[in-house]
Amino acid sequence: MKAEIITIGDEILIGQIVDTNSAWMGKQLNRIGWEISRIHTIPDTIEAIVDTLQQASSRSAAVLITGGLGPTKDDVTKDALCRFFECDLEFDQTSYDRIAERFKALNKPMKNAHRHQAMLPSKCTAIDNEYGTAPGMHFVHQSCDIISMPGVPYEMKGLMTNVVLDVLKSRSQESVYYQTLVTANVPESVLAERLTNFELKLPTHLKLAYLPHYNLVRLRLTAKGSQADGLEAVVGDLIDEMKQILGNVVIADEDLPIAQIVGNLLKERNETVSFAESCTGGYVAHLITSNAGSSAYFPGSVVTYSYDNKTEVLGVDSEILWQDGAVSEAVVTKMARSIRIKNKTNYALALSGIAGPDGGTEEKPVGTVWMAVCNAERVVTKCYQLKGNRIQNIERSAHLGLELLRKLIVGLI
Repeated sequence: MKAEIITIGDEILIGQIVDTNSAWMGKQLNRIGWEISRIHTIPDTIEAIVDTLQQASSRSAAVLITGGLGPTKDDVTKDALCRFFECDLEFDQTSYDRIAERFKALNKPMKNAHRHQAMLPSKCTAIDNEYGTAPGMHFVHQSCDIISMPGVPYEMKGLMTNVVLDVLKSRSQESVYYQTLVTANVPESVLAERLTNFELKLPTHLKLAYLPHYNLVRLRLTAKGSQADGLEAVVGDLIDEMKQILGNVVIADEDLPIAQIVGNLLKERNETVSFAESCTGGYVAHLITSNAGSSAYFPGSVVTYSYDNKTEVLGVDSEILWQDGAVSEAVVTKMARSIRIKNKTNYALALSGIAGPDGGTEEKPVGTVWMAVCNAERVVTKCYQLKGNRIQNIERSAHLGLELLRKLIVGLI
């Protein structure tokens, strides 16, 4: 079954916000057997919404819309839906009562603009929004389900989880099952070469996708078929075969970010880690604490950006700083050892580099990053010459540092 997603908002088109809704929706829909054939981002105009709806509903079994349901004049999605379905807005008492209850619970007065949110196209079925004031709307147009939801991510996710996914799951004619392997430090071209014979023998209802991200490549194996086909068992056997072919370059057999993989290792071993960051500015700590339960293995970290701060907080010898520079093996070695002792952790990771766009020299160009990982017995250092912009250099440094840490934890270095 094919579906299309329409995200509405000038703020997305001008880059003021990033469309994260479509990625999340696509992932959820794929799990219940729906294939996303197109994703549209369009402006807040009635003409653009109607035109896109006409095209999408003529070729897909479902169209999901997000955005344009607020109480202000620039929110025109309901007017566009009325034009498309040739109907009028009608007052929906049930929706109004739920909106009123929400404001009462918040001890806030309702305004006329909020009353307007209970005006819905007469041809829709309202979908209760437990997380906001704008109801969702479900239409059936010929053989196509058209569902309109708020653009606020947590509101959209609430409607999808509570109602929409069940509606669409009941219509799905096939099952989709996929499993992902995460590999590290091997380019996708090399992985593809190793898996050539494996891919050649895959039947047509199975597909292998390569998804590179910095030094990691995710390998997603997807199977489609009827509910009775035993897809999970088929994919499981093939995943085991892939793991045998690829060996220790596989670092996880589920789709996890590197920070969570490292966190899981530490949790399993009842061990801890701390970070001393310079060029990454706390980004490594952000990645590790994005995972629930990280307090079990992460007590804290420091960001020491200046020479003086490195000396005062971590005891880096000022003579070493002025002789070798902050971006050097000697400095990150001292940073890693000091933070591990200070925080009494089993492991530590330290990073110092030149993220750019300025600050580089002929000897140490922009993108030069030194990192060190250590435990009580040893320190392992690594220098990288990265080629991205400032944000890319920061993000890639963090991922490379966490992978170096992982290798130390599992005894690969």
